[in-house]
Amino acid sequence: MKIETKEIYKCEHCNKLYQLKHWCLEHEKTCNKNPDNDRACFGCRHLTKKSETIYYDTGYGESERKVDLLYCNKLDTFLYPPKVEHKGNMYETEPKENKPMPRTCKVYDDESTDFDEFFNCN
Repeated sequence: MKIETKEIYKCEHCNKLYQLKHWCLEHEKTCNKNPDNDRACFGCRHLTKKSETIYYDTGYGESERKVDLLYCNKLDTFLYPPKVEHKGNMYETEPKENKPMPRTCKVYDDESTDFDEFFNCN
């Protein structure tokens, strides 16, 4: 029988275990339970998914593909969440800009207000 003692690394947010510190640090940046990744936009009525055609250079010429992006109807702009920013895979969109989601938003409107008005819960 062989017994080894090794250091393990645990995500502060979800307690997932890693043998390598580097991978644990990378995971913590994009962990679903990390409070830094939580944005009010996810519960806002103005945020919708919009299908957009993205044009990119493949090295052999230009190509295109359809992708679903998050769109704020009130700010009239595309938004990307912090996880996308950490991974560095956000898209360039024309003519509207693709911006990171703000931590707090002046135009935030909670989805639950319609429910209260509809059922007269006030």
